[in-house]
Order: sequence, then C-alpha cells, then structure tokens
Amino acid sequence: MKQEPVLKVTAYLTAVREGEQALLVFEEEDFEHLGLQVPGGTVMAGESLEDALLREIREEAGIEQAVIRAYLGEHSYVSEKLGCELTRHYYWLEATELVPGRFTHVVTSDDEDNGWIYHYRWIPFADSPPVLYGQLGQYLVKLRELHISASS
Repeated sequence: MKQEPVLKVTAYLTAVREGEQALLVFEEEDFEHLGLQVPGGTVMAGESLEDALLREIREEAGIEQAVIRAYLGEHSYVSEKLGCELTRHYYWLEATELVPGRFTHVVTSDDEDNGWIYHYRWIPFADSPPVLYGQLGQYLVKLRELHISASS
C-alpha cells in the first residue's frame, strides 16, 4: 500500500518596503550554506493548509498578522533527506503588521525546529525572483506575475 505524501506549506510573505514589493526571507544560523529560505513546514493531522500556514509564520517568524492573498499551487517530489514523498503547497501572504527590515527569531514549536535561529530580511523581487533553497522557490515566478498584474 502506497504511503500518502507528507503535506507541507510554504509562505511567500510580502510587503511594500522602501516603495517596492519585497519578500521575507531568512538564513538559518549555522546553516547559512543552505542559502535563502522562507517560512513553512509540515501540516499537522486535522489541520487545514491555511491554518498550518498561519501557524508556521507565527512559529518561524513571530508574525501574528498576515492575510492570505492567493493559493499559488502545489509541487510533489521525493525528499531524499526524509525518504518519502512530499506535496508542498505554496501561498502568497501579505503582512498586515509592521515587520522590521531585519530581525532574528528563535523558532517556538512542538517540532524538531524548536529553538532554531532564523535571521530575516526583506528582499525586492520585482526584477527577478531570488534563488531559494531546495524546492522552496517553485512558485516565485507565479508570485511575481501576480504582483505585476495586481499593480497594473
């Protein structure tokens, strides 16, 4: 019997910073070699994708107020690290609270990432999407297209 894929959510959290659209990214302390990442994680049993998304940005970035603007799509793949199939769901969110330009957050969760340290910053993405670690960047082009059409 085939095992169901592990469900993941990915948050492309944006805000206007210095007059242009910016994406919130982080580098993980002691794992900077992984490059830029965005908040996200595993959907818990009985949890909706949207609830998981909002929980993850609270746990991983300390952000309490954000609005989900669009569901961007999903991407399934096999994780060599975890040894199983993952289905990652990508969302566009906008911060509705003032978030500093740079900040450090210590993850607070009931999962393995509890206590991990993330160093956040905003990066503009209107000209070209940033390169994100692993499968995290799958829907950045679609996010950029949505922003361009929304601002037209």
